[in-house]
Amino acid sequence: MISRMRGDGKAGPHADPDRFPGLLREVVSRPLEDWRAVYESFSPVDLITGERLPRVPPPDENSRRAAVLVPVLLDPEQIELVYTVRKHDLNDHAGQISFPGGSLEPGDRSLMETALREAYEEIDLSPDLVEVVGELEEMYIPPSGFRVRPYVGLLPAAAEFVIDPREVQEVFTVPLRRLMDPRTFQKVVWKRDGRDYEVPVFAVEGYEIWGATAAMTAALLVRLGWRTV
Repeated sequence: MISRMRGDGKAGPHADPDRFPGLLREVVSRPLEDWRAVYESFSPVDLITGERLPRVPPPDENSRRAAVLVPVLLDPEQIELVYTVRKHDLNDHAGQISFPGGSLEPGDRSLMETALREAYEEIDLSPDLVEVVGELEEMYIPPSGFRVRPYVGLLPAAAEFVIDPREVQEVFTVPLRRLMDPRTFQKVVWKRDGRDYEVPVFAVEGYEIWGATAAMTAALLVRLGWRTV
């Protein structure tokens, strides 16, 4: 299943398909000064202790390397980000909303190749259609012990997606204007293992984008001028 949403919110350079590629290349080429704070702000908060899961690996952590592609679709009417919903029976991050991606494999010459390979395997996105314009800061994911490198890729409007049913349940796109709209950012309370957690999410038409995927989304949005307040 592939779902596409309609945009809303204010127009701006981030909403203009003609101007946006140049803007994106510029902002992704620069490191984000407060990237760690952005990533940390999307960790769930234990409402009893006030503690967050850290996004920095401990000194003795033997982290696995992984990469994801942050696909940006240049539709003639709006800019969209592409997300997947992972199958519920996977070993890692089952049922979660993600960007296409996975573990570094022995045949991969780089993490960027990992991201492109995984996008091809998961949603049949040919690497020839992707212009990788840069990378975001590496993220540590405590539950799985992965260190994940996000790569931002521009896709033409003609790009189509066919899911691999073994890994992906659904593909959907969200207009950038919708993500930039302050009303989309919310804090919800989820219960896990008998405890309540406050979880920052991007809430869009029945989807709640949270965790590492939300943090990577935010790292891109902040570069384009987004703020939570």
